[in-house]
Amino acid sequence: MDPEKQKQILGYFIEEASDHLNTLESSLVNLQETLADPELMNEVFRAAHSIKGGAAMLGITGIQHVSHNLEDSFKVLKEYPNSKVDQDLQSMLLSAVDTLKELIQQLQNPSELDEQITQEAIANSEPLFAQLKSRISALIPAPSASDKPSEELRAMIMVFRSDVPVKLRSMLDLFKQTDRPTSRHQLQIICDQLYQMGEQFYLEAWCDLVQIVKQVLVNPNTTYRILAPIVIREIKQAQESVLGQQPIVVSAQLKALMPVPERAATVDSDDEISHIFGELILETKIPEAEFPETNLQRFSRRLQWTFNGSWIDTANINFSTAIEGHLPAPIWLAGWGQDRSQNDAEFGDRIHKLMTKIDNCTN
Repeated sequence: MDPEKQKQILGYFIEEASDHLNTLESSLVNLQETLADPELMNEVFRAAHSIKGGAAMLGITGIQHVSHNLEDSFKVLKEYPNSKVDQDLQSMLLSAVDTLKELIQQLQNPSELDEQITQEAIANSEPLFAQLKSRISALIPAPSASDKPSEELRAMIMVFRSDVPVKLRSMLDLFKQTDRPTSRHQLQIICDQLYQMGEQFYLEAWCDLVQIVKQVLVNPNTTYRILAPIVIREIKQAQESVLGQQPIVVSAQLKALMPVPERAATVDSDDEISHIFGELILETKIPEAEFPETNLQRFSRRLQWTFNGSWIDTANINFSTAIEGHLPAPIWLAGWGQDRSQNDAEFGDRIHKLMTKIDNCTN
């Protein structure tokens, strides 16, 4: 850059920085009153911030460093306007401003501008800023477990106001499409993204709700026509609860859509085993001559319908629950001791066919 142009820019910075220094000094004379006036505190914060930004642009690291420390102090005080300040704190802040003023004054006499002097000024200011930081921290009330720092709260509000509606619109668009595994998968991806939003701000109730929604979306037996209004409404209400810092409540409607946990190997009414045992054996007893007990034992072992190495029979079975580590008790055992009927031969024939299929299985 042209030296004359660079000198002109530096002159603008010095002039502007001097005005900001005047703002800082006049505001700190009556610090308690300044704290009580949000507009004044904003001016103080902007003054330090502007000096920092100008110094950073020109590469004047010493001024940038000191003004940044001042900016951090004003930022905390601005967030806690009810803090009770004293003369010591006021004097510390004024001393920090004096350090900044000395560094800016050095810029007006380039012949005296010495990097060593700048580094010494910065080094001498470090104990002051450490003490200042400790003093300001002592003024801030300890937050309760439910409180969030205002900066984090603002970030959370911004995310939930802007990002959540975008995700809701995406979900609504997917609900308008044909119900396919791909669209269900996309809905689950959105749930993962919503979960991450809550996880970022430690919102456990929000995360729990999103997990329930994801489970509901996995269930293919619930159509989009049923899912869409409940899911969209539930997330929207939870978003409003977060923004209003109110508890999130999961509705009974959403809970009712959760899939029922499957029992291990429940009998499907459409499979061949269920048809054979469910339709016929409840009214049947197999003649021992047609289907010897040894084959029954072998059949039971092949299907893991054994307990402690013994064939399961009706004498010691609880038909309402499964035996731990094995398939649930098949419904045909419930009728094992009933009277014989004319279906004996037919059932015996079908059981033999099933045994043959099982014997031919390689797995």
